[in-house]
Amino acid sequence: MGSMKRKLVFSALVVLIVLAVSFGLVRLFEPVHITVRVQEKSPLSALVSIQTKNLTQVSIRVAGKHNNDIEVRFPNFARDHEIPILGLYPDFNNTVELVFTTDEGVTFSRQLRIKTKPLPPMYPRFSVERLEPDQISPGMIFLQLGHYDEAGSFTSLPTAIDDYGQVRWYYIGEIGHVMKRLPNGNLLIQGSRQGSTQDNLLLEIDMLGRTVAIRAEVQTGIHHDVSIMPNGNLLVLSTAPNSFEDGVVEVDAKSGEVVQWWDFRTILDPSRPPQPRNLEKRDWLHLNGIDYDPLGDTFVVSGRDQSAVAKIDRKSGKLVWILGNHEFWPESLEPYLLKPVGETFEWQWGQHAPMVHPEISGRLLVYDNGNERSYDSPVTVGDNYSRAVEFQIDERSMQVRQVWQFGKENGSETFTPFIGDANYLPNGNRLVCFGGITRSLDGQPMEIFDFAAGKINRMKISAQIVEVTADSPAREVLRISIADSNSSSYRGYRSYQAEKYPLYY
Repeated sequence: MGSMKRKLVFSALVVLIVLAVSFGLVRLFEPVHITVRVQEKSPLSALVSIQTKNLTQVSIRVAGKHNNDIEVRFPNFARDHEIPILGLYPDFNNTVELVFTTDEGVTFSRQLRIKTKPLPPMYPRFSVERLEPDQISPGMIFLQLGHYDEAGSFTSLPTAIDDYGQVRWYYIGEIGHVMKRLPNGNLLIQGSRQGSTQDNLLLEIDMLGRTVAIRAEVQTGIHHDVSIMPNGNLLVLSTAPNSFEDGVVEVDAKSGEVVQWWDFRTILDPSRPPQPRNLEKRDWLHLNGIDYDPLGDTFVVSGRDQSAVAKIDRKSGKLVWILGNHEFWPESLEPYLLKPVGETFEWQWGQHAPMVHPEISGRLLVYDNGNERSYDSPVTVGDNYSRAVEFQIDERSMQVRQVWQFGKENGSETFTPFIGDANYLPNGNRLVCFGGITRSLDGQPMEIFDFAAGKINRMKISAQIVEVTADSPAREVLRISIADSNSSSYRGYRSYQAEKYPLYY
């Protein structure tokens, strides 16, 4: 009797094992066809085409080198999928895990190995100090990186790096000054038609480097910056008729047509002496930054050569205020000049990249290059500095207070007489891009122009990207230096702007 019972139990166990193994084999050998195509224009990205027998949902995990895996779940159930794989490492046999969930709740997985090519030889090594790793805002740092060769020729290297200084995305192609993330996760870049030297197109590309659409063709040119409005329309820095880098146009999101424009010769004063100066004598304003403020349907622009930031009512086109030193303005514009209050206040000079605070009304972040810092008593480059500075503006009293800054304490170490950026981050930190640090070959800080010779100085250019807290004084949590190591060569690197985005939206 006992022997019969043992046989029955044994038989039941065998059946269970067979069923379990069979179910496992079914899961293991679930019919799946996978094709991987590494992308030509975005070589650290791949497109994975998947066909499954059953309706499935797909999740992916791109294995990171520093316990920083990228994990994404794509919500749709389908039998045919096209999945973008982003964040691969260069010159590496990357591991990507695909997890499938059927509409009946059964899961199974596949593992891919994707080998990538090395970075182009002109890429720098990124020197990284992760000073407070637990305080670093999530996301990749998207750099409008560029390389200068010995003769000063420039090559664009649009790049995204992680907070370990590892390149996780790059795009092969010239992009001009514009590289902005659109709400749908694609990028808006500045480009040109094939065979043309006019960079007057705004192109939408996806993260695989594929051109999705021509969003606009601005016949008066595109200079330095674009702001994306909530309705999708674009505010583009351009040139007023028969002038030079002193106009703004609004482009319709659907048609790509210009629906409104502003000529700053009629808003500010083109006869006011420029400071800092430019080799181009017509360049009285040099618009280089714009940001839209949805709270009041206004926008702010930065005019580098007037060391002024101005706020404009979008519908009426009327001036709201001017943030900048009070010298040489005509009497008609004096009522619009914001009056400084507070003991720690300093004006910005030759600034870039104004950014409206996403939540606090009247709060504005600016990258203050600091060129000369005076009309009549210029500060020498060895004593000068660049900084990110935050202002609080009260439009009722027309007063402005400086509430935060970072960079002055560095002195000339991060003095950048051209380009630069500062951004609010979602966790409250700020990302500061000292994008064009200029040095002689013996390491001395330099200005950009040789006005006596009428040319740009020969310089060795480098950049430093710093993430800091909003404390006063600010604490550095991440510092990344981008430089060429050969001290006897003029080869170098710059980053026009730096912004932090997730790879996947």
